[in-house]
Amino acid sequence: MKNCTHIFTNVSIYLIIAQLTTLTPTLAQGQFVEGYIITSGQDTIRGLVRDENWAVSPWRIDFKSLNGEKWTYAAENIIGFGIVASKEIYKSRKIGILNINLTQTYTLAPSLEARDSAQVFLPELVGGGRATLFGFLDRTERSRFFIEKDHQLKELFYYPFYRSIDDKNYLIVYDEYKKQLEKLCADAERFRDPLPPYQERYLKEYINSYNATFTKDSTRYPAGGHRMTLDLELCAGAENWKEDRITVQNKATFGFGFRVNFPRKFYNRYARLNVLLTPDVELGFYPQALTSQTLKTLEIGFGRHFGSGEVRPYFGVNASIVNRGYRTDFVGLHAGISYKRLLTIEVGHFGNFYCLLTKSPFLIQPRVSLHYFANLSLKHSRMR
Repeated sequence: MKNCTHIFTNVSIYLIIAQLTTLTPTLAQGQFVEGYIITSGQDTIRGLVRDENWAVSPWRIDFKSLNGEKWTYAAENIIGFGIVASKEIYKSRKIGILNINLTQTYTLAPSLEARDSAQVFLPELVGGGRATLFGFLDRTERSRFFIEKDHQLKELFYYPFYRSIDDKNYLIVYDEYKKQLEKLCADAERFRDPLPPYQERYLKEYINSYNATFTKDSTRYPAGGHRMTLDLELCAGAENWKEDRITVQNKATFGFGFRVNFPRKFYNRYARLNVLLTPDVELGFYPQALTSQTLKTLEIGFGRHFGSGEVRPYFGVNASIVNRGYRTDFVGLHAGISYKRLLTIEVGHFGNFYCLLTKSPFLIQPRVSLHYFANLSLKHSRMR
């Protein structure tokens, strides 16, 4: 009975943390940055646009005028908006929505005919020429692309799906976009570029090259604000750990490492690699042969910050690999709070995923540490 209660308690704590991790992103809000809107009367009004690093193409935006008035504009109400720092332009367009789901297995091939539509803001990836390329992020955060030419907007179709044939499942890909591009670009006799993969970078190059056969005025909008950034990490704190082979109680720990910050819709996510040193720890495999040594730990972690303000909480998973096996290798949780993602206070290895397989508790003695991150990239990301 005691063992069942222990398992139930650990599972409950784990499920609560998993639920909080799922819900917290929905509370995140963007910050106001320099931008403008284009009204239905073709007027440009400058002010501040709430930049939310949209993981799904937005259907409305928040705008603050220079005199401080705040407005919310739906895609039906204005022509578009722009963000100055990242040189991004979003245009309001009505698009067809296809419901082709990669997680579903079809007995009949799904139709490419749109059954629903939505008015959204689409980022203009290439403009100023004969053809304009737009991007679209659907509800699954997958990128889709649209071409506008002669005032007609068409989706470039690329849809993988599973189909059941004779009780076997096959992965089938609709790649109609290749035929669409050939047809759309057929009016450029000197244009002979190979058909691109269905990815933003290559489609931008292709459409820009097509436009250049007619005029040199086409513009491929840079994604300069959407690069990964690299930080040097320095940390110091107090290490705590208790098990049969080793007990560490509030021992000074210091270390260094690197953090990669991901761009675009993943802008709050990161990956980390750290080397941690805890001096003067009694180490050894036998009680009679303990010596004072430096405990060396290599940690690899993944996580995410929440929100976009100067102060943001963060949460992640990390694995610890200990030199010579003096301490048990570990897979667990870390969490903390950061200031501008440059200075953080962190509670490390406080959750133990092995608890479901052993009688150890889920919550264990944590490491408490202070971390400083120095940006090593030549340019900062659009939103730290």
